[in-house]
Amino acid sequence: MLFLQLEKKSPTGGEAGKVEERERKELPFPEMEPDKLFEDQELILSIPALALEEMEPEKRPECCIYKVPQKLRKVKEEAYTPKLISIGPYHYGQENLKKMEDLKVRYFIEAVNRTKKSLDDFTKCIRKIKYKNILHCYAEVNDMNENDFMQMILLDSIFIIEQLWRTKENQPLSPPTTPTISRKCESNLLDACVITCQKETKEDNHEKENPLQSYNIMQDLILLENQVPFFVLEELYNFAYSDLSMYKQKKDNSFLKLVDDYFLHFWKSSNLVHDSDYKRIFSVQKENVKHFTDFIRYFLLPQNLTCGSTFERVPCATKLSEAGVEFKGSRAGQIKNESLLDIHFRKSALLKICPFLNMSWLFSCFPCFKCLEIMQPVLELKSFIIRDSTECVVRNLMALEQCHYPWEAYVCNYIVLLDHLINTAADVDLLVEKNVIVNWLGSNKAVAILINGLCQQIVEGNSCYFELNEKITHHYSSRWSKLMASFTNLYFKDFWRGTATVVGIMVLFFAFWNFLRPFVFHT
Repeated sequence: MLFLQLEKKSPTGGEAGKVEERERKELPFPEMEPDKLFEDQELILSIPALALEEMEPEKRPECCIYKVPQKLRKVKEEAYTPKLISIGPYHYGQENLKKMEDLKVRYFIEAVNRTKKSLDDFTKCIRKIKYKNILHCYAEVNDMNENDFMQMILLDSIFIIEQLWRTKENQPLSPPTTPTISRKCESNLLDACVITCQKETKEDNHEKENPLQSYNIMQDLILLENQVPFFVLEELYNFAYSDLSMYKQKKDNSFLKLVDDYFLHFWKSSNLVHDSDYKRIFSVQKENVKHFTDFIRYFLLPQNLTCGSTFERVPCATKLSEAGVEFKGSRAGQIKNESLLDIHFRKSALLKICPFLNMSWLFSCFPCFKCLEIMQPVLELKSFIIRDSTECVVRNLMALEQCHYPWEAYVCNYIVLLDHLINTAADVDLLVEKNVIVNWLGSNKAVAILINGLCQQIVEGNSCYFELNEKITHHYSSRWSKLMASFTNLYFKDFWRGTATVVGIMVLFFAFWNFLRPFVFHT
């Protein structure tokens, strides 16, 4: 904020009026020189230092956990709202989520027993991280006092680490050594809360993880509003878990690897997370991971792509196919350093010089000629597996980018491009046939509705597919491609129409030959 104050030094006494009158006569205002206008004035600039505490929360550099903007939330509110457990302050205390608070306390007690760390040890560790360092990660400040806030963060963080641990090991935790054990824990947490818990377990009644509950918890842990800063989780893990005996023989016992294994457990076949490039992805980005939503986004970042300006709508998949473009799907991670968002448009140099050599009309009817597929342009995308949980994950990734990465919104760019390619169920049919989309929803129409709905209220500042769009548009807008599109649609749309066209051409050729033969051969 800039304050500008002007003070004029006027003559004192009764001469003030005479001086002003004389100045008006000698220097009329239109002819005043700028320097003389301020000659008797003192310029005072006051620029107060902007304290971090006075800064709006979402403007702080540490801020990374946001509330989803209302325009996005109204499109599909349930995609951003936890259904089973609350993590962090945004949904804390909601009635439908209170049942899981007891589970958090039970997990905390299990963590104390497993790690051999006392409650005071955990308290000192969380205090060392500092209240304001954690608070400034949230875009909205709540009304909780410091003790309650830190208690919530500690319980939530230990619960998350325990959940990851249980999912990885898939075995009973801390089995009792005697037939019956009774434990009572009464402790002060940050001088504000008393946890009292009594638990009895039996040796022959080991606790088993409920797969449905574990899956639902995982879905809640990826929500943008349901996050704990990643550095808090990593600090607590390194303090209490990293040196446990069961990890001594393993090469990589880092918290990043534990999180990677956790999401692979649920999404190994989803193409969203894959372990082939784990070390490459986080060798440089380790310090930049904000939370679990951000963690998943790092697996999807395209390689060697730069953002350019936004582009106009790309023709849909069926239109491009008619114009001679072949779609090709492949699994993410098969090619080194490539992820789901890496898309390539390939066109041979011969086709660029002689576009009339495009043989896509022949390949669409007679697959046996695929050996000549170099004679057509190819749009290669990684297989996108769409299932029940896909919409929730993608919406939260897009919300994160809209709030935190508006100029690097790669996931938003990808979904917008898919939205351009898919207009109807016929487009989905084509992409499913080419293995670009793997439909686990059952209905191709449902996939079209899903993709088209993801882009509502999404704003693109730029796009990483700007150059790709230029290549596709240049190919589609050429005269030969338009002629090829109409020719293919009329005569070579499928095998039977193509066969009928070939037979018709042959009959016409033989009829014409029979007409000319008497004139050519005189017998």
